[in-house]
Amino acid sequence: MKRLISILRENNIECLPNERFTLDVEMFPENGEEYLFPKQVLFESPKLQGGKKWVPEIPVSMFRYFLDGSQRSYRVIDASFKSRYLPICAGQVGVAVLERGDSGHIVPRRDLTRIENILAMPDILEEDNAKDLERKINNEMPANKHFRIVRYNYQSKEDKDPADLGRAMIIHEMQILELKTIREMISNYVIQDERMLVKDGSLQYRDTKIKDLNLSKDDLVQLRNVIGLAKTFKPNMTLGQGRGRQDLGNLTKGLDWKERTTVISPNKDEVTTHGWWYLRLRPRDKVYSPLQGIVKIEVFASAEEKDNDGITEARADTVSSYVLQERNVTPYNADTRWASHIYPIYLAETYLRSSFLSHERFKSLIF
Repeated sequence: MKRLISILRENNIECLPNERFTLDVEMFPENGEEYLFPKQVLFESPKLQGGKKWVPEIPVSMFRYFLDGSQRSYRVIDASFKSRYLPICAGQVGVAVLERGDSGHIVPRRDLTRIENILAMPDILEEDNAKDLERKINNEMPANKHFRIVRYNYQSKEDKDPADLGRAMIIHEMQILELKTIREMISNYVIQDERMLVKDGSLQYRDTKIKDLNLSKDDLVQLRNVIGLAKTFKPNMTLGQGRGRQDLGNLTKGLDWKERTTVISPNKDEVTTHGWWYLRLRPRDKVYSPLQGIVKIEVFASAEEKDNDGITEARADTVSSYVLQERNVTPYNADTRWASHIYPIYLAETYLRSSFLSHERFKSLIF
């Protein structure tokens, strides 16, 4: 098997050494696209008095599927293109789905688990040449090691390192893979009112990414059964206006166990309007930080909720109660984020991690 760098050189791409290989800070980053003040608006009907409320527990959960998407990205080669010195990035993107059966056992859905090798090239390489290069690379690789070439716009942000733009393209491909998996599950009637999907991380995809899926009106209805569950958030993000402004950390640190905040929306007037709120999963005396044990819950708004004042109080309470049902068992000592984790998502992450090539094996495809 030829190495990737050899194939590039055979195709007259001058490959030069660089001092940095990995671009990742952590294996499973939260890759949501945060909206900034002042776009957040209250989005709950009726308006929640006091800004928070205690959530009653119920003995059932409609969460049936658990999805995790992740990526690894590397700055593999610096190359000379037509007098430009630009990085080539490579990575693995993947999505894993686990299903909880009627017995309560959680098993992988291998038919919904996908791993792809991505090569992010600067768009100074023309599209036709990129396709030809992809074909030549894959002719020399085993079928399970094939690469898909995507092109990043190296001139889109002058203040950004081109390697960051290459990594952003790999993250984009991961998000598209997540959305395609969700679309497949909806189109095949896998996701339903009593068989909901929990996605690890944010639902804050840009509106165009949802539109590009070309979901039918019936399929769009089922987006209400997709829940985003994020373990981290920005405590210094400002909410509200005027004298009522306060940082998110200040709002959430006062939550007691099983309390949630009111629902907020960053994109009330967009096609894929969604709302989010925060819920404390753990008693405050069982965690070491005021913000530990708080999760961010996101849902897409239904057509009726868009037309009215926002996510209904009953829906926010019900989804919150489902999340509370998932708080035990925990990955305590196995994951530093245990207090804000639910165990099925931890299992999905672990399963996906085991499906990726190791750092050394992936590097051996390149050099």
